[in-house]
This record gives sequence, structure tokens and C-alpha cells, in this order.
Amino acid sequence: MSDASLAYPVPWLLIRDHAPTYGLKNCSLETLKHVSFSLVGPGSLPDHFPVTVNAGDTAWLPIEGDDLARATTLIVRWRRQNGDEYLWRAVF
Repeated sequence: MSDASLAYPVPWLLIRDHAPTYGLKNCSLETLKHVSFSLVGPGSLPDHFPVTVNAGDTAWLPIEGDDLARATTLIVRWRRQNGDEYLWRAVF
């Protein structure tokens, strides 16, 4: 098995068009479970429980903060159907 066969593309598309509400669209063909969101930096995100995001669906997040692109990072965690856990960092 080559290393290339182990690659897993990030399934998320960050939608910035409706700020201060941001969307994370699941662009994969599988349901992603135990999806949770957190911020690093001065931005603010309401508390929430982990969610399930079906293929093609979008999770909408109200994120407040001044100049998020300079100092805030969104952290997304999820589990694939096989139980593997992933983490992705996105900037604004």
C-alpha cells in the first residue's frame, strides 16, 4: 500500500459569505459524527453539543469577534463512519 492511498481529503468547506454566521459544509459522501467546534483566540462561539453532519449538509456557527482573520482559529473535530477521529484548523 502506498502512502498516497492513506490520504484523506478534508471534507469541509468553510462558508464565509454570511458573517458573523459561518457555515461548515460537509463536502464528503459520508456522514460525519461527533462533530464539535472550538476557537483559539479572542473570537466567541456559543457552547454546543457535538452534532452529526450528513453528506452535503452545512453546520451553521454564529462566531463573533473583531478581526477574526488576524487572531482567531476555528478547530473542528469529527469522527468518520469507521470511528477514526480527525482534527482540522481553519482561519477566517
